[in-house]
Amino acid sequence: MTPVSPLQLLLVFSLAPQLVSASPKQYFLKYILEPPPCRSEPEKCNSFCTQQEECPGKLQCCSAYCGIVCTANKDPVQNT
Repeated sequence: MTPVSPLQLLLVFSLAPQLVSASPKQYFLKYILEPPPCRSEPEKCNSFCTQQEECPGKLQCCSAYCGIVCTANKDPVQNT
C-alpha cells in the first residue's frame, strides 16, 4: 500500500462535506415547500406570494426572475 500525503488527505476531507447530501428536513423545506419555477415569464411582477393560497383565481404561485409571484404559469408556446 502506498503512503498518502497530508495534502491528499486534506483535499479529501475538504471535499467530503460538499458531496454528502443535506438532511431530509432541508430537502423537504427546499424542494417541497418552495414554489416550482414558472414555466413562462410572468405578465406582471407585482403580485408576490409565498403560498398557493395567496393567489386569486386560477393564478399559480411560482418562482420567476423577479421573485415568487402569482401568474398564469402556462406552458410557453413553441414555434413550429
